[in-house]
Amino acid sequence: MMFIFSNHVLNTAVLGWFMAQFLKGVLASVRERKFLLERFFGSGGMPSSHSSLVTALLTTVLITCGFTSAEFAIAAVFWFITTYDAGGVRYAVGEQAKIINQIIINDEKIDREQLFKELMGHTKPEIFFGCLLGAAISVIYWVIFLK
Repeated sequence: MMFIFSNHVLNTAVLGWFMAQFLKGVLASVRERKFLLERFFGSGGMPSSHSSLVTALLTTVLITCGFTSAEFAIAAVFWFITTYDAGGVRYAVGEQAKIINQIIINDEKIDREQLFKELMGHTKPEIFFGCLLGAAISVIYWVIFLK
């Protein structure tokens, strides 16, 4: 079991995802003034756990392998695709779901159980703070465990 925890790149990526999901749940619960368990596990919202995960991955690969390594190039491409998708395609899908849900709500013949999930993607600030969180986690992890 210990071999799982010996991969520092994987550790920081998972920790980046976990911390973003935890903060997302706490922030949503504070904002709504009630405990929202679904925000601890769901997509969308502040901060972006997708961005935090891939930024922690990218930063740790940079620290451990260097800027000119093939591993860094792969992580950078993965980072770009993930953050672009979170703020572009997935965000647009969520906005479209809001409009479709309004149509469904206004049509008495349609069952409201068919509502679409609206929190799919992220705004630019949510992505930015997810990236900031992921980078910070990677650097803190490096200082504590790798330096």
